[in-house]
Amino acid sequence: MFESIKLASVIVLIIVMLRLRLDLGLTMLLSSIVLNLLFHIGLKGLFYDIYFAIIDPTTLQLIGIVVLVYILSGILKRTKSMEAIVNSLQHAVKDYRLILFMVSSFLGFIPMPSGAMFSAPLLKEIGEENEMSPEEIMLSNYWFRHVWEFFWPLIPGVALYISIIGVSVREVITAQFPFTIFALFVGFFWMYRNLEKRNKNKIDHHDLKQHLLIFLKNSCPILLVLLLVIFGKMNLLTSLALTIILLLIIKRISIKTLQDIIVHDISIKIVFMIIGIMLFKEVLNSTNSLQPISQFLSETGISIWVIIFSIPFLIGFLTGIGVGFVGVSFPIILPLMINDGSLNLSMAMLAYLAGFTGMMISPMHLCLALTVEYLKVDVAKFYKKLSLNLLVLIIISSIYIMIFNLTRNPYL
Repeated sequence: MFESIKLASVIVLIIVMLRLRLDLGLTMLLSSIVLNLLFHIGLKGLFYDIYFAIIDPTTLQLIGIVVLVYILSGILKRTKSMEAIVNSLQHAVKDYRLILFMVSSFLGFIPMPSGAMFSAPLLKEIGEENEMSPEEIMLSNYWFRHVWEFFWPLIPGVALYISIIGVSVREVITAQFPFTIFALFVGFFWMYRNLEKRNKNKIDHHDLKQHLLIFLKNSCPILLVLLLVIFGKMNLLTSLALTIILLLIIKRISIKTLQDIIVHDISIKIVFMIIGIMLFKEVLNSTNSLQPISQFLSETGISIWVIIFSIPFLIGFLTGIGVGFVGVSFPIILPLMINDGSLNLSMAMLAYLAGFTGMMISPMHLCLALTVEYLKVDVAKFYKKLSLNLLVLIIISSIYIMIFNLTRNPYL
């Protein structure tokens, strides 16, 4: 129990520091030090954790991806491609709110680290054009990007979830696709209730084909990255690098322009932020501080449904990644969800919903962390909007799970 209190105190510390608007990289660094001290790993252990967090291929790859996304965004801005994409969409789709949804949700189909950063530049352009606040731009981008994470089997967390619980892909898709419908409903309800309808977009029916061609032409760099990832089986870092090299050649970008992009478009705070998040995860692993929570909850006599919700939620919050909450929590709680040799899929669904919710509010979630910095978002205001959406999603989805459970297991 004492270990659980230690970890809970670190979580409270993270929340307080974020509330005080401390830099996220600094917040995670200080939290890592406090976690290290509480679990008596020592100064030597902390230096080892920092070293391994920095040289971790995942850390280096994430830094490379984010830097290249910033460079790609800078090239698209300076060649007026970003402006052309937005203008063509505004001539093809009347309601800018639908454009926000289309861009973020389309890119959400493609599993990639810090993927919300990929759509953020486009949504920022559209949002600022329509007088949206940074928090509104971010919620549109962040929410609609993640609505597919309940069932889409190309997403690593979903694939791992299917593998661990031992249920067919088809059954998981059928059972959990309604979560996506609920998330879309919540997102559209928030969007149409809070974002004003502006009739700036005028559909040009005569030149619709021309505007679609302009959109495709200027979207080619983004589409090329996606095609290389999906069909070329390349990793995102390589795909971005190749695309940028081709753009530099085709668009004849000068060295001076590239230097200007690197100096003015890339923030060192982003690099520090990634290292801080990865360090916290490294310290979590080295202290083995997640295990006591599971044991403590299991020994308290709390309702099994509460335990099944609490553990994935907490681990989702602490890891900020789908593979993290699935990989850590489901092996622990899986025995609790098996009755007479059969899995209670309703319990698995609730656990997944809980882990997803924890992941979505986690400051370790790279989509959240990086776009907060990119869009210069007020974290407190954003969390207020996000939490309300998540609360509504949990309520609707929990009712669905109850009905699903009664139809499948009428005596439970």
